[in-house]
Amino acid sequence: MAHDDVGGRLIEALTQLDELSGTMTVDEAISELDEATLQVFWRDWPNINAWAAAIWRRLNEDLARPASPPASDLDEVGGSG
Repeated sequence: MAHDDVGGRLIEALTQLDELSGTMTVDEAISELDEATLQVFWRDWPNINAWAAAIWRRLNEDLARPASPPASDLDEVGGSG
């Protein structure tokens, strides 16, 4: 699978899931989704959820650390005068 636009694909998937979750309750979704769709959700969601939770934890850890200045290999020399 190409990684060309992984960010765009993730944003699109999240946008669609968010829109769907905003249009119906859980009870409505369960009653409107066909049995095959529910079975695919049941099968796939634990892996998707674990992957997303791992990304969330990593971002949370990264954002909890104080910011540090970028590393620079350049020698900064002040002006003379």
